[in-house]
Amino acid sequence: MPNVELDNEFLEQFFRLTNSKVPPEIDTITIKKQLAKVSDLLQELSANPKRQIPNKLAEEETEEEKGPGILIVDDLGVITYQLKVLLSKFEYDIDCSQEIYDAVNKFKKRKYNYVVMDLFIPTEREGFILLTELRKMAIASGIKTIIGVITASPRKEIEQQCKARGADFFLEKSNDWQNSLLSIMEEYINVDKPEDDEY
Repeated sequence: MPNVELDNEFLEQFFRLTNSKVPPEIDTITIKKQLAKVSDLLQELSANPKRQIPNKLAEEETEEEKGPGILIVDDLGVITYQLKVLLSKFEYDIDCSQEIYDAVNKFKKRKYNYVVMDLFIPTEREGFILLTELRKMAIASGIKTIIGVITASPRKEIEQQCKARGADFFLEKSNDWQNSLLSIMEEYINVDKPEDDEY
């Protein structure tokens, strides 16, 4: 492991390179604990080469084995948290991402049934790039993924641009947008549910 003094100043410099702020859930204590766990595991594996990686870690790598999933993408942690709580009523596995590269990597590992993404992450240019890429990957994989775009922008032309890039629905963050999102998701999920056979 590189000999780097891990402190708050280092974190701020690191995130400044990507033109972003240090996420509130990241702090030096948390990172040091995670690095210590990885270091302990590597030492244990080195001491016993025959030992297999724990099944728990292997299971976490196999995203495809999980059930139906929803991917939430927004660069603001408070919004991803709000959406996760809001959409948890549908009993789907929910993953969150706060930037486009992480969202693309998550989508590559797991084919989500639904994506709810903010357009400005942090600018609309990145949002359009992500939307286009997610739709391309879904088509290439032959899977049906419903992609919804939410944004606070009142510009009407944005909706047309999003739908031209593959968005299934578009929602402006106006008054009571949370209930509107729930209604839209309920419609799609009810359509996707298999009907019970009647005899």
